[in-house]
Amino acid sequence: MLARFAGTLAALAVFAPAQAQSTLELAERLYERAAIAAQLRPIPEQFAQSLEDYRGKMPDEAIAALVDAGKKVFAEDALRGEVVVAIAKAMTAEDIERALDWLDGLPGRRVTLAEAGAHASMSRESMQAYLESRKQTPASPGRERMIADLIRTTRSVELGASSIEAISLGVAVGMDATRPVEKRIGVAGLRARLRAQMPPEKVRATVAAMLPSMYDYVYREVTDADLAAYVRFSGSPLGLRYGEAVSAAVIGALARASVRIGEKLPAMPERKEV
Repeated sequence: MLARFAGTLAALAVFAPAQAQSTLELAERLYERAAIAAQLRPIPEQFAQSLEDYRGKMPDEAIAALVDAGKKVFAEDALRGEVVVAIAKAMTAEDIERALDWLDGLPGRRVTLAEAGAHASMSRESMQAYLESRKQTPASPGRERMIADLIRTTRSVELGASSIEAISLGVAVGMDATRPVEKRIGVAGLRARLRAQMPPEKVRATVAAMLPSMYDYVYREVTDADLAAYVRFSGSPLGLRYGEAVSAAVIGALARASVRIGEKLPAMPERKEV
C-alpha cells in the first residue's frame, strides 16, 4: 500500500508541472485570441499625453524622461507576461479552453477583430465624426440595451476607471521621483492624494457616461446577431469568470507598472517647486 501511495505521489509530482505549463500556454493563447495586446498598446501614448499639462511647470528634460519611463513600464511586451500569468492563476485550463472555443467561433472572431481595429484606429476626430453621423441614424433601443449589458458584464467601467487611475498614479510617482529623497511623498501618500483629487466614484461615473458612445463606435461594424451572441457569452457563468479574470489581470499589471515609473528614471537635478 505504501509503495503504491509513494508511486502515486511521484506520478503527481511529474504531472503537476506539466499541467501548470499547459494552463500557462492556454493563457498565452487566450491573450492572443482576445486581442488583449491591442487594448494595452495605446497606454504609453495616453501616459505621454497626460504629461502635456505639465509643460512649462516642469523642465522639458524631466517630462521627456517621464515619457520614456512610461513607454518602458507600460509597454505591451512589458505587461504581457504579468497578464498571462495572472490569467493562468485565475482560470482553470477547462475554462480557458471553453473561452477559446468562443473566441475561435465566427461571432467571437468578428467581435475581437472589431475591438482590435477600434483600439488601433480610435482618435478624438474619428469618434467625433462617428457621433455626428449617429445624430442622423441613432442606434435602436435594442442595440443600446445590448451595449449596456455588455458594459456591465465585461466590467468595463471598472477596467476603464482603473486604467485612468493607474496612468495618473504613474504620473504622480514619476514626478515624485524627481524630488530629493527627503521630500518624496511615497506611493501610499500619492494614492491618498489622488483619491482626494479624483474620487473613485466620480472617475467611475465619468467612465460610465463615456462608454455607451465609445462602445457604439467600437462595435459599429458588428451585426446585432453577433453582438447578441457576445452579450450572451459575457453574461454566462463562464463569460463572467473570463471577464473577471482578464480585467483583474490587466488592472493588476497596470497598477504594478505605475509604481515602477520611478525605477526607470535617470538621476536628475532637483526640480523647482511649483
